Amino acid sequence: MAESEEALQLKRRARRRLVGAIALVSFVVIILPLILDKEPGPAGPPLSVQIPSQESGSFNTPVLPPAPAAPVAPATGNKVESAPASGEQPPAKAEPAVQEGPKAAGKTEGLRAQAAPNDQTWVVALDAFSDKKNVKQLRTRLSAAGVKSYTEPVKTSKGELTRVRAGPFASKEAAEKARAKLDAMGLKPGAVANR
Repeated sequence: MAESEEALQLKRRARRRLVGAIALVSFVVIILPLILDKEPGPAGPPLSVQIPSQESGSFNTPVLPPAPAAPVAPATGNKVESAPASGEQPPAKAEPAVQEGPKAAGKTEGLRAQAAPNDQTWVVALDAFSDKKNVKQLRTRLSAAGVKSYTEPVKTSKGELTRVRAGPFASKEAAEKARAKLDAMGLKPGAVANR
């Protein structure tokens, strides 16, 4: 009987050790990672950015032409109308008239026409570069072919790029002709778009 009591005590000790081992393993596997996990969970849904392709035609970039410099009149020989005396009504136009020759008047009208807002200008998309040398080479090539162009910076996930566009053109037909000319030059112009 002494042996059977000894065997029972060994079985009890073995069961206790097994229960303790199971408790220790479950603590290490389940509870410890929860305590040590310091990384925050996801903040929200992932951010999605969609950039329209240049060929889609719906890519409109608001680009304003550079402001023309104001004409400087010579100091001698100009006659400026005086402002109305107090109590008189000012003229309908608040600009003072400058007496100049017909050649200078033509220049002034040209500058006014250039400065007038034109919501019907057209451009041809060409390419975007990260290297300024490539931008300069393309613009030099366009200038030599008689095609006016401009650039605009674009921020992307890969860094800042410089977009080159031909134009602006006064009509869609002029932009289409320029696009055909660019295609004949071996370039791969994009779609004609309203600016």
